[in-house]
Amino acid sequence: MTQTRLKRRRTTLAALVVCLGLATSACVSSTEPILGDSGALVGDGGQLHLFDVEEGGTRNPRTYQFAWAGKRYVARGRPVEVSDFTIHAYEGRNLIVQARAQRPLRPYFYALARKLTDGVYLVTAIDPNDADEATRNRFCIKTRGAPCRIETPEQLFVFARATAAKETGRGKLAVLVRTKRR
Repeated sequence: MTQTRLKRRRTTLAALVVCLGLATSACVSSTEPILGDSGALVGDGGQLHLFDVEEGGTRNPRTYQFAWAGKRYVARGRPVEVSDFTIHAYEGRNLIVQARAQRPLRPYFYALARKLTDGVYLVTAIDPNDADEATRNRFCIKTRGAPCRIETPEQLFVFARATAAKETGRGKLAVLVRTKRR
C-alpha cells in the first residue's frame, strides 16, 4: 500500500463521523463534550460509506462500522481518527456531530451533517473561518494546540450557523447503511 493511500485511510471518518475525520486544524474544538443528551439518531449501527466531495464528483471511498453503545456511537474496523461520536438534532435538516479524537489529548471536534435524503448526509467540519473576524475574536479561545477552542453550546451554535450559511459543497458525503434489527 502506498504512503498516500495509507495516509488517506487514516485521515477521515470525519465527519458523519466526519466527523470521524474532523481532526483538522480548521475545526472548532473543545476539551470536553459540549452537547449532552444524545440519542441513537441514525439507528443502532451499521456501515458508514464516506466519500470526499470534490468538483466533478466524489473520491476516495472508505467504509467503517459504527454501533450505538448506550450514550455514543463507536467506530469499528479500520483505524480511525475518532474514538467515539454523538449526533445531535440542530436547525432544519442539519445535525451536529460531536466526535472525540483518538490523539493523546483527545479533543472533541464538531461537524455539521446536512441531510440530503434518507441515510445520505453532506458532512462539513464546523470551521471558525466561516465566521467573520469579530465573531472569531469574541467566541474563539486561542490556544497553542487549537486555533479555536470553545466551551459552551452558544459558541458552537454561532460557528455552526456560519458554516451552514456558506453552502460551499465541501466536505464528505456520508451514506449510512443501517443494521437491520433482529
